[in-house]
Amino acid sequence: MLSLTAKPTAKNLSYLFIVALILRAATFFFYVQHEERYKQADSMDYHNSALAVGLGKGMTNLNNKQPIFWRTPGYPLFLSNFYKQCGIRHGGFTENMPAQKAAIWVQLILCSVIPIIVFFLALSLTSILSIAWITAWISVIHLGLILSSTFLLTEGITLIFFYLFLLFFYKSFTCYGQTLISDHRWKLHIILAAVMLAIATWIRPMGIFVSMVAMLLLAIIAHDSWWTKTKKITLFMLIFFGLLSPWYIRNYQLTGKPFFCPMFGIYLNAFVAPKILRELHNIPLEKTWNYMQQVANKQAIQELAKAQAKGKILCPDTAAGCVAWPIVLDHPWITFKVWMPEVLKSTLDLYSSQLVSFANNSFTWDPLEEFLSEKVALCLYKQKMPLWMRLICWTEFLFSIALWISLFMGIWLFLVKSLWLRFNVSDDIKTQAALWFKLLFMIGAVMFMTGGFGYARLRLPVEPLMIILALSFWHYHVIHVRTKN
Repeated sequence: MLSLTAKPTAKNLSYLFIVALILRAATFFFYVQHEERYKQADSMDYHNSALAVGLGKGMTNLNNKQPIFWRTPGYPLFLSNFYKQCGIRHGGFTENMPAQKAAIWVQLILCSVIPIIVFFLALSLTSILSIAWITAWISVIHLGLILSSTFLLTEGITLIFFYLFLLFFYKSFTCYGQTLISDHRWKLHIILAAVMLAIATWIRPMGIFVSMVAMLLLAIIAHDSWWTKTKKITLFMLIFFGLLSPWYIRNYQLTGKPFFCPMFGIYLNAFVAPKILRELHNIPLEKTWNYMQQVANKQAIQELAKAQAKGKILCPDTAAGCVAWPIVLDHPWITFKVWMPEVLKSTLDLYSSQLVSFANNSFTWDPLEEFLSEKVALCLYKQKMPLWMRLICWTEFLFSIALWISLFMGIWLFLVKSLWLRFNVSDDIKTQAALWFKLLFMIGAVMFMTGGFGYARLRLPVEPLMIILALSFWHYHVIHVRTKN
């Protein structure tokens, strides 16, 4: 059996890859590929985009010949290679099954590298081999990471580059009690972090928001002079946005508006404004949702005329934003009330909820609204499902309880009791506090952006950071107890 204190070698790291690949391949081969379970709620968008790219039409809607803005081109470009290799004979989803399965097989092989990346991320953050190995092996068997690699969605491949971004980003600066790194090293790490996040953003546009969080972290926690911080932030920004600039230019040329992916207006109009109206007028959510769509469509007709007068195409975010933003800004407290439950759902939801959607055959669509308590109840006892599914649900539930107990205890020890209450603040505690702050800041920021509609899978980008923190608490606790004894 591999020791938890073993140094990383090609041989013992290969065990992570092999076991991860076996689990992901088995999950897809024996279950997910049947009945097109890999077809999730957003899969049709990626299929249609890949179809257009594969036919040489670019990111264009084949039905109305209009440019596609809502999806970024990274994942469709990946899929389109398999569509072209297998031959495009029909526009239907099912008719292109060979290409989709081929793409997912390559995808799950690539995603099997994630545990190795997670190993080095944990080792870089803690310098403790046992934490690195345990985190890596958890990522091998982690239900969310396994399922994400088998779906026709962006999460699986995005996570490869996002975790590489985290690895290089956290290597680019030091915190309390650490030796400052050389100019050559931080420049290399900043460049690599920006490149990895840019690649992830071409696949999934959440990277735009994360880049702002990263630059803020560099400004407030990096143990550098302000001049060095400014150089790091500037270099990161130039490379990151420079790599994204072709898509900004394309969208600006088409619409006259600078954006990478239209998100806020459409997002708020679909997920937030209807709930605010429900709260204000005590009207069913279905009615307020339909009303907001109708108002946005009317606004789109007006905005389209303005855009055409300038020889431009209507940005889909413009009309939705015009009707949603006033409602959101006029009712900040209600916005907060409808936003935070979805953040809580993303933070605490079980990845096993996906098994529930398989059991009740609802995996190809999302309901208008979901509730965390109901989702957990369906996982644990309410939804009829095979015994093996129920065992997985309960296993994840117990793991989640252990994870959150560890996180709360760590927050109390390292951030509340030790720093705010000033109890016995040793250098070890300050070092741990710096680790917890810089990881919790990233975790909280990524979770906060999910307030429109919460899913467990939206937590995947920061799940390894949560596991690393939980394990770091127990490692410190065990060492501290041993020292006292």
